[in-house]
Amino acid sequence: MKIKGQRLILRDDHRDSDDDDFFRWMNLEEWKYYDEPDQPFQPIRREEFDKRIKKKSKGSSSSSNSEGWHIDTVEGQHIGWVNYYNWDQEEKSAFIGICIPEEENWGKGYGTEAVSLFLNFLFDSLGLNTIRTATWTGNKRMVHCAQKAGFTNQKIMPHRSSISVRGEPLERIEFSLSSAEWYKTNRDGG
Repeated sequence: MKIKGQRLILRDDHRDSDDDDFFRWMNLEEWKYYDEPDQPFQPIRREEFDKRIKKKSKGSSSSSNSEGWHIDTVEGQHIGWVNYYNWDQEEKSAFIGICIPEEENWGKGYGTEAVSLFLNFLFDSLGLNTIRTATWTGNKRMVHCAQKAGFTNQKIMPHRSSISVRGEPLERIEFSLSSAEWYKTNRDGG
């Protein structure tokens, strides 16, 4: 399945070339800093990466509790992924995440477009009541992306480590968005 936007396409099919992109991305220190700021950067060797991919593909069929979609530009460049996880079917809620690892794709609005496309799909197809996203307070781009996509109700809480990273307090920040808020903004011309 594909979801087409103005400048991006989200796709749920995996191409063989995606593994090369993921391997390259897992070795980008700056991106890993934003993804896991309290973990020391350790590049991954190709052999270890291939083992993890093989193990993951053997051990998991498509789980309804977590699912990822690739982000491509309309020109076909693979630039990242979005995913949902912690899907609570009773509460009709889930968390979403986004990763655009390469710095040359940062600050171009790709994240906001990808998140908006994904939100629309998830609210429409899964009938969710609430979607949440979480990051840490020092990840200013993700905080801005969440706010631009319509997330509100931010909640700041202690992170799993009480340390400072590059001078930023390491605190978890969580946002939520209800389907009513989403549809009001996106179906009423907002």
